[in-house]
Amino acid sequence: MLYDIIIIGAGPAGLTSAIYAKRANKNVLVLEAKNYGGQIVNTLDIENYPANEHISGFDFATNLYNQAKNLGAEIIFEKVIDINDLEKEKEIITNKNTYKAKSIIIATGSENRKLGLANEDEFVSKGISYCATCDGAFYKKKTVAVVGGGNTALEDALYLSDIASKVYLIHRRDEFRGSERKAEELKGKNNIEFVLNSNVTKLLGDKVLESIEVTDKDKNVKTFIEIFFVVYII
Repeated sequence: MLYDIIIIGAGPAGLTSAIYAKRANKNVLVLEAKNYGGQIVNTLDIENYPANEHISGFDFATNLYNQAKNLGAEIIFEKVIDINDLEKEKEIITNKNTYKAKSIIIATGSENRKLGLANEDEFVSKGISYCATCDGAFYKKKTVAVVGGGNTALEDALYLSDIASKVYLIHRRDEFRGSERKAEELKGKNNIEFVLNSNVTKLLGDKVLESIEVTDKDKNVKTFIEIFFVVYII
C-alpha cells in the first residue's frame, strides 16, 4: 500500500500533522516507537495552552491521539530503523515491516538528556526516572531529588513535595530558568531544599540508587545526599 503521508512520531507535532493531513483527505500512517504523546505526557499540569486553562499532559496527548484516530489516521507502534529515497516514493523500514509513502513528516521530538555519569543507565528505573508523575508514588515519604531548573523541574519538585518527606532541587546555575511564580511557590514548601550552582557528580549504590554526590561549582565542595529517587529534567 502506498500512503500519501507517513508521519514518524506520535507526539503533539506528529499527531497534529496527522489531524491536518486527514482533514485534507490524505491517506495517513503514523509510526511511533514507544507511546503516543511524547514527553508532554509527563507534564502534570499544562496552563499555557490556548483554550485550556488547566489540563494534564496525559489528557492533552490522549485527546490528540483520539482526534487523529477518529478522523481516520492509522497509528502503528513500530520503531523506524531506516528510510530509503526511491525518488517517486519513500520507503520506511521499521523493526517489523516496510512501508511506502509519497511524503514523510519526521516529528520524532527530543530524547531525555543524561548527565554522562557512571552507572547512569544501570540505575534507570532503579532510582533514576524521567517522569515524576509516573514513578513518584513509589517513593512516598522518602527522600528524593530533582535535577534541573526549567518549568518542568519546578513542577516536578512541587508535585513530589506532596508525596516525599524531603525534596532536593539541584540546579547547575544560581537562578532557575523556570517561571518566578513557580520558584516562589516552591519556597513556601518546608520540605524542599534548593541546591544551586551545583552538579550531580556521582551516582552511588549497589543494585539500586542509594545516594548521589553533589559538587558546588564555586567552592568545589562535595556533598553526599542519601536518596531513593532522582528525576532528571535537565
